[in-house]
Amino acid sequence: MYQESSSSEATIEEHAGAGSVLRNKNFLLLWTAQAISQTAQNAIWFALMVVVEETTRSSMHLSLAVLSTVIPGIALGMIAGVFVDRMDKKTVLVTTNLLRAVAVLGYLLYSQAVWSIYLVNLVFCSISQFFGPAEASTIPRVVPRNQLINANSLFNLTFTGSQLAGIVLLAPWVLKLFGAPTLFVLSAGVYVAAALLVYFLPKGNEQHKPLSSLRRETLADDVWKEIKEGWNFIGADAGAALAVRHLTVISGLLLVMSMIAPRFVVSVLGISAEDSVYIVAPAGIGVLVGAVMMGRLAARFGKTVLVNVGLILLGFFLFVMALLKWSEQHIGYWFANQFGTILPASFGIVTATMLLAVFMGFYAALVMVPSQTILMERTPVPIRGRIFSVQIMLGNVASILPLVFLGGLADAFGVDTVIAIISLGILTIGGMAIRESRALEPGPVASGASPQAHVAELGQGVSSSVDGDRQERIPT
Repeated sequence: MYQESSSSEATIEEHAGAGSVLRNKNFLLLWTAQAISQTAQNAIWFALMVVVEETTRSSMHLSLAVLSTVIPGIALGMIAGVFVDRMDKKTVLVTTNLLRAVAVLGYLLYSQAVWSIYLVNLVFCSISQFFGPAEASTIPRVVPRNQLINANSLFNLTFTGSQLAGIVLLAPWVLKLFGAPTLFVLSAGVYVAAALLVYFLPKGNEQHKPLSSLRRETLADDVWKEIKEGWNFIGADAGAALAVRHLTVISGLLLVMSMIAPRFVVSVLGISAEDSVYIVAPAGIGVLVGAVMMGRLAARFGKTVLVNVGLILLGFFLFVMALLKWSEQHIGYWFANQFGTILPASFGIVTATMLLAVFMGFYAALVMVPSQTILMERTPVPIRGRIFSVQIMLGNVASILPLVFLGGLADAFGVDTVIAIISLGILTIGGMAIRESRALEPGPVASGASPQAHVAELGQGVSSSVDGDRQERIPT
């Protein structure tokens, strides 16, 4: 069984980069399953938008498709975590992948009735609410603590890469050559392959309450009590609360930027909406670079410092982006002086936008990866599913406001004004993070104590011995 490494050994492992964690066969199985399933999910999302647009030509129907994706996370997110905590994570991963394979085939009904898309999407996304917490809980189960930063970097690497692969490469190519039905069938096959990969993970021996202990007559009370345990832990552990907040902020920001990118490229850059790739692709490159460098950066500066720096600089570069329209003439003049030629009017500002997007992607990774790692390190085994369910649910809640308000604000005041407001919000959150992280006492990880012992001190009644955490790890 895995034993905790010393601090010096941990530093060596972190400096070793991703190589050491890639030699972990169980991590490779989980990581590969995540990569292919995320690619399929992004391809499905793109195909749904295309199908709904071509079938209805209605913005209202597009909004319904988006809402059918978000609502399950709000309605089921925390409840799913209660059940995941009581089940073997491998069983949850295999079952949810197989169920999603079946659900994807339901999208084939779109040619019969467009409303079936929303119903099937509700079912598909409801199943995914159980998959997300189980996957997040499995990472610290198969990866030693001193390799978590590298493991999370790789997961974020494939998260971004799968967006590019699914939305930019796979979906458009398959839709154009073979049509939506072929894409849905192909995606179902991908989920079956993901189920086979996680099937070869060893069973865990977590110290959790059995699912059978939930009694029908007191089910609602028992579920609510365990949901409150998760919330109480987050409320009592300032480090975990900060990590949840920062992950929620980044989740909301990514959605906001994906929504306003087409309008930004039209109104500010003066190019076609289809050219939103000028923002999306460079931002993806920035995230990839950040994920690759994360292990060494965390070993040198510490995870909390990276998060604080990432928030401040992300807000700064967002504010610079908001000023691009105002400074367009100055940028063109600078290029003319540097290269001795007069460039097309939009060239300077487009180039500047692409460079800014690289930096924003990089600094977003500096917030995401360390925050995920901090949350994994501080979360005790018996309530991991609930904690990650809370974080996923909050991300879904944060996405509702952009869907409802930001389009109207951009229409009324301009997309650059909206970006400026968002940047000031990020800078404010960054300033709060610096102040709050300085005020924190050394956390259970930094002081050498375990998060499990910390929960026991909080008096939440959670079974959380250090031995239980070590027994829950599986050989690598």
